[in-house]
Amino acid sequence: MASFYASTIFRISTFILFAFLYVESALGFHAPPDPLFGQIDDIVKTLSLISGLNEEHPVPFGRISQTQLRKFLSHRLKRTLKAKEAYADELSLKMFGLVPANFDLRKSTVDLLTEQAAAFYDYQEKKLIMLDITPSSPEELTLSHELAHALADQHFNLFKFVEDTNENDDENLARSAVVEGQASWLMLAYQLRKQGIDSPPSQQVLSGIENSADTSGSTFPVFQNAPLYIQQSLLFPYSAGVGFFDAVFKAKGKEAFSRVFTDPPKNTSQILHPDRYFDHQEPTTPELPNLQMTKPGKQIGAGSVGEFDHQILLWQSLGKKAALELAPHVRGGTFRILEAGRQRAPLLEYVSEWDSEDHAATYFSAYQTMLRKKWTVCDPLKATETMFAGKSDSGYFVAKLHGRMVSSIEGLREFEDWKAIAVD
Repeated sequence: MASFYASTIFRISTFILFAFLYVESALGFHAPPDPLFGQIDDIVKTLSLISGLNEEHPVPFGRISQTQLRKFLSHRLKRTLKAKEAYADELSLKMFGLVPANFDLRKSTVDLLTEQAAAFYDYQEKKLIMLDITPSSPEELTLSHELAHALADQHFNLFKFVEDTNENDDENLARSAVVEGQASWLMLAYQLRKQGIDSPPSQQVLSGIENSADTSGSTFPVFQNAPLYIQQSLLFPYSAGVGFFDAVFKAKGKEAFSRVFTDPPKNTSQILHPDRYFDHQEPTTPELPNLQMTKPGKQIGAGSVGEFDHQILLWQSLGKKAALELAPHVRGGTFRILEAGRQRAPLLEYVSEWDSEDHAATYFSAYQTMLRKKWTVCDPLKATETMFAGKSDSGYFVAKLHGRMVSSIEGLREFEDWKAIAVD
């Protein structure tokens, strides 16, 4: 489910704190004499010394305006995000209650990324671009972050790395965290070297990335007004990614700079809990409920629901503390959206697997709260320890607890279908 927004970001590989964009040569950037770019050689030498990744070739560079960026983003989304894909991503967000009914995925993406961008590295054209704006942080640091991407790209083909993730949504976000976490850590290490400190970033220094994320809203009003899920999807690659890379570096030293790309994490749980990455703890793929309908329709969208997704679902309904306590116990999740009933209305099928029956029961209780908060109308017709079923403003629903599994079917339009499913 992380792909609801992350998949759109992945198509243009754009992230917020340091404004990383994947673009095409049609940008038309210009490269006049610029004192900042005169520092590139020295920055690259320092980054190479820290990481052991040597520069294979110089990185072309230039600047563009914010107006050019907005035009590019609009054009890029039209080309890469097909109408059906945009509809499926947007609908998924709405059916899980992660964004309001009037949320516009395309407009939100363009507005947010135009507001955030300060620089980017073009994976395909192998070029580094700075925005012609008043920087919110020292441009040298931003430049070092993007040059860290360039160095990694020369050794590990980041375009292929971010695109080669099959259909696993949660893995997409995990790979984003690899890319941004490694570059953020290397930027911090570069900053320390400039200060004459030849040591890895301390925990206090690393926390600066997370603190920057926490205060981004006051600087960026579009970001501040975005739904929680959108905000955290953009922040996660930095705030969680830098901690993940630091854990790998502490365990593997310079080998970490290659290992995170050659042996990447499988899901956001491994990013949030690096010990699971080292232990090769794979995510599960629980089977969706067996759904028999009188008028089944075509599939609109499908994907995985990882720890990050469950964290936000819990956070927005029960608060951050409860989310951080329960979400780590999820082991996997799956969803799909179908057209169903005579009206061909969207229907959500969803299942999650937990590490114990007790945690599954706790989540089942929490999910009932989520459903009540998600809908204007939530009228339970049947409520037991293992079932919560009834009617909402989105149709009939049935949520069930069975062992370590919590499943839900939401959006049934036919009463007979609901009646057949809502049985013990």
